[in-house]
Amino acid sequence: KESESEIALALPEEAKQGYASEILEEAVEAELTPEEQARLDVLAELERSQMPAVQKEGGGVLKTIEHYTFADSLDVATIAIELDKDLYEGAAEFVKDELVEVSSKANEVVVVLRGVPAAKSVPTLADWTLRLCPLCHSVEPSETAWKLRKGKVSVKLRKKKPQEWRRAVK
Repeated sequence: KESESEIALALPEEAKQGYASEILEEAVEAELTPEEQARLDVLAELERSQMPAVQKEGGGVLKTIEHYTFADSLDVATIAIELDKDLYEGAAEFVKDELVEVSSKANEVVVVLRGVPAAKSVPTLADWTLRLCPLCHSVEPSETAWKLRKGKVSVKLRKKKPQEWRRAVK
Protein backbone atom coordinates (compact mmCIF):
# COMPACT_ATOMS: atom_id res chain seq x y z
CA LYS A 1 0.00 0.00 0.00
CA GLU A 2 1.34 3.46 -0.94
CA SER A 3 1.85 5.96 1.84
CA GLU A 4 0.17 9.39 1.70
CA SER A 5 3.49 11.02 0.90
CA GLU A 6 4.10 8.69 -2.06
CA ILE A 7 0.63 9.45 -3.38
CA ALA A 8 1.13 13.21 -2.88
CA LEU A 9 4.48 13.17 -4.65
CA ALA A 10 3.04 11.22 -7.59
CA LEU A 11 0.32 13.79 -8.33
CA PRO A 12 0.78 16.12 -11.32
CA GLU A 13 1.88 19.66 -10.46
CA GLU A 14 -1.52 21.11 -11.45
CA ALA A 15 -3.22 18.99 -8.80
CA LYS A 16 -0.85 20.33 -6.16
CA GLN A 17 -1.69 23.98 -6.89
CA GLY A 18 -4.13 25.98 -4.83
CA TYR A 19 -5.41 25.11 -1.41
CA ALA A 20 -4.85 21.38 -1.94
CA SER A 21 -1.09 21.93 -1.93
CA GLU A 22 -1.14 22.83 1.77
CA ILE A 23 -2.89 19.58 2.64
CA LEU A 24 -0.45 17.60 0.51
CA GLU A 25 2.53 19.37 2.06
CA GLU A 26 1.29 18.43 5.53
CA ALA A 27 0.95 14.78 4.46
CA VAL A 28 4.47 14.80 3.02
CA GLU A 29 5.94 16.52 6.09
CA ALA A 30 4.48 13.87 8.37
CA GLU A 31 7.10 11.34 7.19
CA LEU A 32 10.19 13.52 6.68
CA THR A 33 13.58 12.80 8.14
CA PRO A 34 15.02 15.44 10.53
CA GLU A 35 17.35 16.62 7.73
CA GLU A 36 14.47 17.01 5.26
CA GLN A 37 12.41 18.86 7.85
CA ALA A 38 15.33 21.21 8.60
CA ARG A 39 15.64 21.97 4.88
CA LEU A 40 11.92 22.75 4.64
CA ASP A 41 12.16 24.98 7.72
CA VAL A 42 14.93 27.01 6.06
CA LEU A 43 12.93 27.26 2.83
CA ALA A 44 9.87 28.38 4.78
CA GLU A 45 11.84 31.34 6.10
CA LEU A 46 12.49 32.47 2.54
CA GLU A 47 9.89 34.49 0.70
CA ARG A 48 6.84 32.60 -0.57
CA SER A 49 7.63 32.97 -4.28
CA GLN A 50 10.49 30.71 -5.29
CA MET A 51 10.26 31.09 -9.09
CA PRO A 52 12.93 33.40 -10.49
CA ALA A 53 11.98 36.66 -12.12
CA VAL A 54 12.49 36.75 -15.89
CA GLN A 55 13.24 39.65 -18.20
CA LYS A 56 10.38 40.42 -20.58
CA GLU A 57 10.76 41.69 -24.12
CA GLY A 58 11.34 45.43 -24.18
CA GLY A 59 12.56 45.45 -20.57
CA GLY A 60 10.73 44.96 -17.35
CA VAL A 61 10.46 41.92 -15.12
CA LEU A 62 7.91 39.10 -15.04
CA LYS A 63 7.13 37.00 -11.97
CA THR A 64 4.83 33.98 -11.83
CA ILE A 65 2.12 33.80 -9.19
CA GLU A 66 2.69 30.26 -7.98
CA HIS A 67 -0.03 29.94 -5.36
CA TYR A 68 -3.75 30.59 -5.28
CA THR A 69 -6.92 29.22 -3.74
CA PHE A 70 -9.69 27.57 -5.75
CA ALA A 71 -13.32 27.45 -4.58
CA ASP A 72 -16.20 25.90 -6.46
CA SER A 73 -19.98 26.23 -6.51
CA LEU A 74 -22.44 24.92 -9.06
CA ASP A 75 -22.50 28.12 -11.20
CA VAL A 76 -19.23 29.89 -10.30
CA ALA A 77 -15.58 28.95 -9.85
CA THR A 78 -13.54 31.38 -7.76
CA ILE A 79 -9.78 31.92 -7.90
CA ALA A 80 -8.32 33.88 -4.98
CA ILE A 81 -4.82 35.27 -4.50
CA GLU A 82 -4.01 36.27 -0.92
CA LEU A 83 -1.26 38.77 -1.64
CA ASP A 84 0.67 38.57 1.65
CA LYS A 85 0.48 34.78 1.67
CA ASP A 86 0.69 33.85 -2.02
CA LEU A 87 3.27 36.43 -3.17
CA TYR A 88 5.23 37.59 -0.13
CA GLU A 89 4.61 39.20 3.25
CA GLY A 90 3.86 42.88 2.65
CA ALA A 91 2.82 42.55 -1.02
CA ALA A 92 -0.75 43.71 -0.31
CA GLU A 93 0.37 47.26 0.48
CA PHE A 94 1.63 47.68 -3.12
CA VAL A 95 -1.42 46.34 -4.99
CA LYS A 96 -4.17 48.80 -5.92
CA ASP A 97 -7.22 48.33 -8.19
CA GLU A 98 -5.58 50.17 -11.09
CA LEU A 99 -2.67 47.67 -11.08
CA VAL A 100 -4.91 44.60 -11.46
CA GLU A 101 -5.80 43.23 -14.90
CA VAL A 102 -8.00 40.18 -15.37
CA SER A 103 -8.80 38.67 -18.75
CA SER A 104 -10.57 35.48 -19.61
CA LYS A 105 -11.44 33.34 -22.57
CA ALA A 106 -13.70 30.29 -22.68
CA ASN A 107 -10.94 28.02 -21.28
CA GLU A 108 -8.43 30.45 -19.77
CA VAL A 109 -8.08 33.14 -17.13
CA VAL A 110 -5.09 35.46 -16.70
CA VAL A 111 -4.52 37.70 -13.69
CA VAL A 112 -1.75 40.32 -13.92
CA LEU A 113 -0.60 42.55 -11.07
CA ARG A 114 1.37 45.35 -12.74
CA GLY A 115 4.25 47.21 -11.15
CA VAL A 116 4.49 45.30 -7.87
CA PRO A 117 7.95 44.84 -6.30
CA ALA A 118 9.52 41.51 -7.30
CA ALA A 119 10.16 40.62 -3.64
CA LYS A 120 9.94 42.13 -0.18
CA SER A 121 13.62 43.01 -0.20
CA VAL A 122 13.89 43.87 -3.93
CA PRO A 123 12.61 47.27 -5.11
CA THR A 124 12.59 46.22 -8.80
CA LEU A 125 9.00 46.38 -10.06
CA ALA A 126 7.55 43.32 -11.77
CA ASP A 127 4.38 42.20 -13.50
CA TRP A 128 3.11 39.25 -11.44
CA THR A 129 1.07 36.82 -13.55
CA LEU A 130 -1.23 33.88 -12.87
CA ARG A 131 -2.29 32.05 -16.04
CA LEU A 132 -4.69 29.13 -15.72
CA CYS A 133 -5.17 27.24 -18.97
CA PRO A 134 -6.92 25.07 -19.90
CA LEU A 135 -9.62 25.55 -17.31
CA CYS A 136 -11.41 22.43 -16.12
CA HIS A 137 -14.51 23.41 -18.13
CA SER A 138 -15.68 26.42 -20.16
CA VAL A 139 -16.64 29.79 -18.69
CA GLU A 140 -18.52 32.86 -19.93
CA PRO A 141 -15.68 35.40 -20.44
CA SER A 142 -18.04 38.40 -20.51
CA GLU A 143 -19.27 37.52 -17.00
CA THR A 144 -15.86 37.25 -15.36
CA ALA A 145 -15.68 39.60 -12.38
CA TRP A 146 -12.93 40.45 -9.91
CA LYS A 147 -12.38 42.51 -6.80
CA LEU A 148 -9.48 43.53 -4.59
CA ARG A 149 -10.40 43.60 -0.92
CA LYS A 150 -8.45 43.21 2.31
CA GLY A 151 -5.26 42.10 0.57
CA LYS A 152 -6.96 39.51 -1.61
CA VAL A 153 -7.73 39.44 -5.34
CA SER A 154 -10.83 37.30 -6.02
CA VAL A 155 -11.81 36.33 -9.55
CA LYS A 156 -15.27 34.86 -10.16
CA LEU A 157 -15.68 32.79 -13.31
CA ARG A 158 -19.27 32.15 -14.44
CA LYS A 159 -19.51 28.58 -15.76
CA LYS A 160 -21.08 27.92 -19.16
CA LYS A 161 -22.80 24.86 -17.67
CA PRO A 162 -23.65 24.41 -13.99
CA GLN A 163 -21.40 21.57 -12.84
CA GLU A 164 -18.88 20.60 -10.22
CA TRP A 165 -15.20 21.26 -10.94
CA ARG A 166 -12.77 19.10 -9.05
CA ARG A 167 -9.97 21.59 -9.74
CA ALA A 168 -9.35 24.81 -11.66
CA VAL A 169 -7.30 23.39 -14.55
CA LYS A 170 -7.39 20.13 -16.49
